[in-house]
Amino acid sequence: MEAIDAHPVPLESAQAARFLVSNYWGTYCAVLSCKSNQPFAVMCDPSGLLPVYRLSMPGHVLIGTDVEDFWPAGTENPTIDFEAVRGHLLRPDLRQRRTCLTGLDELAPGVLVSPNVASDRGRPMWRAADFLPRPPAPNFSDAANQLHELAISIHQSWSTVFGKVTVATSGGVDSSFICAALAGACVDFDCVTVTTLDRSGDERVYARSIADAFGARCAERLYDPNLLDPRRSSSTGLPRPARRAFLQALDSVLVDGMDELGASVVFDGNGGDNLFCFLHSSAPILDRMLAEGLNRGVFATLFDMCRITDCSLPVMTRALVRRMAQTSGYAPWPVNAALLSARKGDAHADPLTPWIDGRSRRTGKQDHVALIMHAQNHVHGLTTGLPRFSPLLSQPLVEFCLGIPTWIWTEGGINRALARAAFKDDLPASTIVRTSKSGPDSFIRRAFAMNRALIGERLLDGTLAQHGLLDRTRISQALQVDEVADEIVIDRLLDLLEAENWCRSWGG
Repeated sequence: MEAIDAHPVPLESAQAARFLVSNYWGTYCAVLSCKSNQPFAVMCDPSGLLPVYRLSMPGHVLIGTDVEDFWPAGTENPTIDFEAVRGHLLRPDLRQRRTCLTGLDELAPGVLVSPNVASDRGRPMWRAADFLPRPPAPNFSDAANQLHELAISIHQSWSTVFGKVTVATSGGVDSSFICAALAGACVDFDCVTVTTLDRSGDERVYARSIADAFGARCAERLYDPNLLDPRRSSSTGLPRPARRAFLQALDSVLVDGMDELGASVVFDGNGGDNLFCFLHSSAPILDRMLAEGLNRGVFATLFDMCRITDCSLPVMTRALVRRMAQTSGYAPWPVNAALLSARKGDAHADPLTPWIDGRSRRTGKQDHVALIMHAQNHVHGLTTGLPRFSPLLSQPLVEFCLGIPTWIWTEGGINRALARAAFKDDLPASTIVRTSKSGPDSFIRRAFAMNRALIGERLLDGTLAQHGLLDRTRISQALQVDEVADEIVIDRLLDLLEAENWCRSWGG
């Protein structure tokens, strides 16, 4: 706690911060004060895996990582910022500086800030743009070997922090990548996999093959629709309703499996699709053309993207021509106003990590950066209150993957090609060639159908409706949706339910 006094960040603090981001990585918040008579500055590590928040009060400011600790410190009880809740629902996949609690904002990762100056947006010490590809493009095999060694080193380091690890395993690329990296580091681990009641979300065969490949145990659990309580928030204790409503059920069974296996943490592959540049567009083709000119490699990437997207050569060529014609700016964070009340003048997006500029020409690498930004609201760091962690967003991995041109991720006509190649000699062939996987969709639909009436009651007569955020007529219509036919409407209703329950969890 310190009196508010506007001042610049001291030069010595900036030098120390640059040294930190260049030579160290992890989950940390650095408090830098080089001289006793100078104000301190704060910098959060660039990964964002340790969120740090600032509560501005008259005459003082509080800095902390656990939101629930702010108010027992003698301040007033938290109040909900319903305008920020609306802003979050307009862009639920974008992590913004402003949280949904009044007066509380989040400090941007990799940015040095004077925390007791509420208007100070800080000085970036780490920029995504500094790690974007530079010619010449790396050799595919060399890059795969580098990724292999880097992943092993990172996961070995994390294992010394968390102790015994269980990996949430689907048999897909991302969780299998984590298993292979842990095995390469000679770290003992086990697996836990979760399956739906029907075969649509049953990945046990793939998960067992991964566990068997590394001599690990594999606990199996069930997505039980009865575990979804439509009156409870999955985001309780967090400053935004950013987690999906169904995650409360997944949390329960993963922790149960972890306890059975005697582990202290669950590693998940959240953010892997984003980090490993899972693009479904003509962007990698154009990126290669702009970097190398019209050569044989461009045509190879054209055919690769046809295979990845399962579209014909004429369709992909037309998409490429349209992309080439887009030379002006674009809207990187479009608004989703579905089921919200009509309103003019909604606030513009204020990303926590403003790493892309929608005013310039849209490139595939910008899309890759946007994917990583999308992941920031859905990965597990150190302050979710859960024994879960998402190691794929570690700073060295992010820096490395940003530096790989988009077309290298598509080599051979398979998505996330480099991540597959990194551990191709360690993983089962069925994992290496697998290009899609199932999910909990049938569980979500069944849970929605079981709780349709209660969901409707909470939305139509709840806090969000009372504050004018919802279009009650459209919600009444949406609640009649066929749970088998329209997952998009169900997902939106459940996002609104999560926001409603989150508001109530804070006394709203």
